[in-house]
Amino acid sequence: MTSDPKKMLNMYLAKRVLKTWEESFIDEDTGETVNIERNEVLFDRGTLIDQDTLAKIRFSMEADGIKEVEVSNQNRLAFENENKFLYPYLAQAPISDKKHKFLLYATGIQNACLILKDYIELNYQFGFTLTMIKEFDSCVILTDNLKERKVDDASLAYLKNEITMAEYVDKMDDETEDSDEESKPNEKKFYQIETKITFTEGENEDERVQTFVVNTFNVDRAMMLITHYLKNKEDEFEKQAKEKGHEFRKREIHTAIESAKPIPVGRFIPKEFSMAYME
Repeated sequence: MTSDPKKMLNMYLAKRVLKTWEESFIDEDTGETVNIERNEVLFDRGTLIDQDTLAKIRFSMEADGIKEVEVSNQNRLAFENENKFLYPYLAQAPISDKKHKFLLYATGIQNACLILKDYIELNYQFGFTLTMIKEFDSCVILTDNLKERKVDDASLAYLKNEITMAEYVDKMDDETEDSDEESKPNEKKFYQIETKITFTEGENEDERVQTFVVNTFNVDRAMMLITHYLKNKEDEFEKQAKEKGHEFRKREIHTAIESAKPIPVGRFIPKEFSMAYME
């Protein structure tokens, strides 16, 4: 950064030069005065500062309140696009002498690095190295927070629509309390499932295929969680429509497996953890 015209001549602007000011208006709902910051681009990044441009910059420093500009002897025109949305990422980190794979949400690779470093420091006790981070397939990630037993009759009953989700949860809690030490939960795995979803409204049908990654005990249980997730989303859409005074026709939802496979992931970093790193 410099305000010395001699140091600007024949250099390139490293950042855009903005004229900034505030405008005030009265909020009609509250009657309060609200200030809004306005910006106008005076000079673009990468502009060569010749004698003519230097004269314009000096004028702006006197008339528009520009105090200094950032310059460089290199003309850098490319810029990194800003992303404010979370996408699934897959990462690998050897911790002590064991490789660990993580699934997480992040806005980009640098954001994923920050999330991973913080999460590993909080949840592990040994040295680690981040060796791989890459964008994962577009998908919805679900985790199974319910209990499990060796013969899961309650899951099958739910899949056959013989019991409701609330009844399913009650049954699983009761079965877990009555179980002995020998019926310990099986190990959860991550399943990547291509799911055909059919939305039915009267005689109209809408089909689509969506990818889910579910951390659970088996594929049948994963499909139950996917169906439950979709029905909850439909309930949310109905509630939002009614709050806005709009009509909403609730659809029947049916799911079918297109393909399913386990994937080598050890742990999912909760989305809520990643949201703390959104700028």
